[in-house]
Amino acid sequence: MAKDTKKKLPQFTTPRGIFVYPKLTEPDYGTKDYPKPDGEYSLKFRLSLEDAEAFVNRKIKQGDEMVSLQSLYDAAMQDAERQFAELKVESRKKLGSVKPNDLFTVLYDQETEEPTGEVEFKFKMKASGEFKQGPKAGKKWSRKPDLFDAKGRKIGNGVNIWGGSEGKVSFATREYFVAGTAAAGLTLMLGGVQVIELVTNGSRAANSYGFGEEEGYGYDPDDYREEEAGEDKSDEGSSEGPAKGEEDF
Repeated sequence: MAKDTKKKLPQFTTPRGIFVYPKLTEPDYGTKDYPKPDGEYSLKFRLSLEDAEAFVNRKIKQGDEMVSLQSLYDAAMQDAERQFAELKVESRKKLGSVKPNDLFTVLYDQETEEPTGEVEFKFKMKASGEFKQGPKAGKKWSRKPDLFDAKGRKIGNGVNIWGGSEGKVSFATREYFVAGTAAAGLTLMLGGVQVIELVTNGSRAANSYGFGEEEGYGYDPDDYREEEAGEDKSDEGSSEGPAKGEEDF
């Protein structure tokens, strides 16, 4: 049997952070002006600057060596400089130099223009495509991120993951250099997501109300799957009010 010489891409898992504009359950096909015909899953992921710096510098074992996101990024920049030097003189003169894309975006307060102390990473996954070579050449493929709950169980269909949810992201990295623009960096390729605290359909996370973890009642959906026949459905004790946000209109 022939030995598989395909190089395995470095894999990482983030610490717990906040999801921003998650598109994890349905592909995003873009807009009329900026279409994404193959569809794309994506996620912006927010961490404190302190946690982000610790994460990108944390070394993990990959094959026979220890690597970090930062060391892979530095290697990508070195390779980009090499590729830039191999461009024609005309191209190098026009482009000027390599244009690095940082590992994360530093966030600023829009009024004070001072750093907020938080940063955002961007993860993405192409939703569909076509095999370019091999026995499946010309055939279509599709995929989506693997989603897990806080206990490591697979999340099925019908769960909408909204911004403000919290969790972790598993991803692979690939370096790139675009000869036409001299842009270079690491692509963070979405693989799977663990949702530790879910915000969905307009709900809010417990900590946004000032609630933390306490000893006491715990919700288990299995406790509420009995048949409804014979249940007391009176309104006594209910406290209905306007839907969240309606009081503002």
